Formats: sequence, C-alpha cells, structure tokens
Amino acid sequence: MKAYGLARVSTIGQKENTSLSFQTKRIYDYANLFDIDVIDIIIETESGAKSLQNRSGLSKLKQLVKDGECDTIIVNKIDRLGRSLLNGLLFLKYCEEHATRVVSIAENIDTDNSQSKLLINILWSIAEHERDMIKSRLEDGRQKRFNDGYKCYGQTSFGYKKNHKGELVVDDSESEIVKYIFKRYLTLSKMSNLTKTKRTQKLLKSLKSKGYKFRGKDFSWWNIKDIISNSFYVGVMKWKGSQTNHNYDTIVSKRLFNLVNAV
Repeated sequence: MKAYGLARVSTIGQKENTSLSFQTKRIYDYANLFDIDVIDIIIETESGAKSLQNRSGLSKLKQLVKDGECDTIIVNKIDRLGRSLLNGLLFLKYCEEHATRVVSIAENIDTDNSQSKLLINILWSIAEHERDMIKSRLEDGRQKRFNDGYKCYGQTSFGYKKNHKGELVVDDSESEIVKYIFKRYLTLSKMSNLTKTKRTQKLLKSLKSKGYKFRGKDFSWWNIKDIISNSFYVGVMKWKGSQTNHNYDTIVSKRLFNLVNAV
C-alpha cells in the first residue's frame, strides 16, 4: 500500500497553532490502528476554495496518483480536500478513475465503501453552503460600508494614502499633482489649435519636465484619462453600478472637474 496524508490550513496563523499537528497526529494514529504505512503527509497552507491546479499540495497528490505512486489518501476531515463542492468531487472522481482510495477519519468515510458516496455529496454541499454564507456576509459588509460613504473596494486612488490607522487620507504631494493635472488640462483645452491627443501629449511633457511621477513611473496617457474621469476626487464614489457621496476630503472642486470633463 502506498499511502499519503494531507493536512491543510487556510492561513499562516492557523499553521502556527495546533491545527496542523492535530491533523497529522490523527492521520498517523489511524494509519497505525489499521497497519497502514504512511509514506508522507503533505502540508498545505492555502484556501480550500482554490481550484485544484492552484493548490500545491493537492497538485502533488494528483501527480502521485497519476504516476501510480499513491493508492491511498488519508485526511482528518473531508473538507481538507477543498471547501468547493465542485473541486472536491472532481478530485474524488480523479482518484476513483485511478483506483485510489480516499479515507476521511472524522466522518468515517472510505471510498472503498459504496455507502460513503452519498455521505460525501451531503458533506460537500454543507461545506460549500458555509463558504457561500461567509462570502455573502463579507459582501453585505462591503455594501454597508459603501452605503455609509466609506471605500470598500479596489486600489487607493492616486492622491490618497492610508495613514497609520489604516484610514484613507489625502496625500499632500500626490494631491498637488492631481490639482495640477486638472488645471493644466483645462488651460490646454482653451487652445483651439490643439486636438485632444496633442493636449494630453503636452500635459505629459509638462509633468515630466516638473519631475512628477505616477507611483514611481512617468505618467502615461491612461493615467491622465483615469485621473480626470475619477469622480472620487470630488466626493463621489462608484461601485457596482451605484454611486454615493463619500466621507473623505476632496481634492478638486466639482466646478473644475465638470469643466475638464465637458471638454
């Protein structure tokens, strides 16, 4: 018999507590009880919701199964294989196709036993339901934060930063560049002989001559486009087709923003 164990935790914090040691002890105790020689226990510190190909430990097990180097896999709980119903069933199906037995100690599951298959489907459904509930609660939290006027998504806009408390505040140096971009763009737009492309080119040249950088790099056309169209600078935040006024300090006036975007 060529047996391997799998122990998984989702975070480094879990890795440092008793979770991994508990799982490995359970696997070795089971193996000793049934006289199974465990070659190795593969350790993962990754989310079980990841796809099979993105999980290092499960990928290694899959390769061992494919190469005929593993005919038995032991886990403490069935959700160590993955908290996604689809991912878990795909892996079990793969093991079945390669005549590999899967044992889950806590649920008394053994895929050599036909009665275990129904229980496996039920348990995977429960695990996936729990994951969906967590996802839903997180989404509800983001929605409430957005409705209350606080940022809940994406990268911090150029011109802002997070302070030592993790709060979003205006970045003094970057915000001056943002103001310059709006004012300079409006000035250039009044030159009737300049096309939109030439205005942007002149603005980029001005930014470079002043030594202004966008997060360590020269400004690009896309940076300019994103900045002048970003309503966050005037107090309006957008998310999933909705918009609301945010609670952070603004950087440019609505009048200047509207004039620039009307060009």
